[in-house]
Amino acid sequence: MRTRVFLLIAIAAAAAVFAGARAVNNDYVFFAGYTVLQFIVLATAWNILGGYTGYVNFGSAAFFALGAYSTVFVHKTFPLPIPVLIVIGGAVSGVVGLGMGYLTLRLRGAFFAIATLALAVVLQTLVVNWDYVGGSRGAYIIRPNEIALIGPYIQYLFLMMLALAVVALATARGIERSQLGYGFATIRDDELAAEASGVPTLRLKLVATTLSGALMGMAGAPFPYYIGYLQPSSAFGLEYAVNSIAMPMIGGTTSWVGPLIGAILLGTLQQVATVTISSAVNLLIVGLLLVDFVIIAPNGIVGLVKDRQAAFATMAQPPVFSLLYILNLLPMYFLTGQGQAAQSIDIVFWAILLFVAYTRGQLIGRAWLVVFPGAGALLGAAPVASTTPVISTLAASTSLDVTAVVLGAITLIQLIGLVCGLAPKPRLAEAPAE
Repeated sequence: MRTRVFLLIAIAAAAAVFAGARAVNNDYVFFAGYTVLQFIVLATAWNILGGYTGYVNFGSAAFFALGAYSTVFVHKTFPLPIPVLIVIGGAVSGVVGLGMGYLTLRLRGAFFAIATLALAVVLQTLVVNWDYVGGSRGAYIIRPNEIALIGPYIQYLFLMMLALAVVALATARGIERSQLGYGFATIRDDELAAEASGVPTLRLKLVATTLSGALMGMAGAPFPYYIGYLQPSSAFGLEYAVNSIAMPMIGGTTSWVGPLIGAILLGTLQQVATVTISSAVNLLIVGLLLVDFVIIAPNGIVGLVKDRQAAFATMAQPPVFSLLYILNLLPMYFLTGQGQAAQSIDIVFWAILLFVAYTRGQLIGRAWLVVFPGAGALLGAAPVASTTPVISTLAASTSLDVTAVVLGAITLIQLIGLVCGLAPKPRLAEAPAE
């Protein structure tokens, strides 16, 4: 598919998303959707340097904050429209990315990652001590309530971020299918061999850091108008650094589709968790899913679709099976009893557990292992648990809460499933010699 056709399809899809969000007629959809779209841009930007080129960047929050504080600076000096602020934020972060790349790209591996983390610390210290942009006390940005032709201002911000997501995805896809992308891939696969072959590795890496930094800055530029009150702890938040890495890792780093899938999956789950439980569990969810996918699918969801045999090879090791089985049971203890809204998060972990049990069962000849996580998922569903006669009877006879009885039943069932999964594979009896 040509880039022009892809861009037209992406614009049509974005228009459909915006129309669907307006049809819901709920401002929360725009607030939550803005955050998910913001993570799509951040994940795609990180993937240009971290996925395509193979240089892990821990300083994503620094470039995001640069875009945000560029907006604060311009707003206090001479207010400009948001599209112009996005361009300015991208330019500032792109220049800083170019400078950072020139100073640090001679480092490799963990040394480069530590250098990018140091950049974030230095920039945060600078902002904290810069009173003109608010310093440590933060800065207020007063936005209009409505904007002409669109309506509420949050819808305008949502539309801007939607357009920015289209630009980021089109850019990443164009790079992936160009000679620039092939150059990035040679650096990722073997930088020394690329240099020996005459590939201008330093120039390509500078292009990658500039593009990646610019897109992150563009994602951060509208943020002060979204949040209303910007302070260093919110602009340099840990969630931006963690999510911008985790989302491409979970979706897949070798394709532009990977960050899109990872951002939609993780971003949606975090928004649901924020509303139903607490925003404090967001990073816990990210951490659990990251461990799952690093073990089961090192190449992300895109890689798993292309090569499912890798997951089967992983499940052949009993310690790995035990770790994944127990790890994906943990969310059950704080999601059970949280109501119907939390079920969407619970379903994801039960689905992973079903996949773990299925792959292990296929390897050891016990395909029925999926029965145990399947039964646990059914018991964890709020309507089923409250209407099952056995659960109701146990709760009444023991004077315990229904949730406690459900958790106890699920734990017992899953322990049996874990033991069955760890039991040695039965050997076939040898035929008697004639």
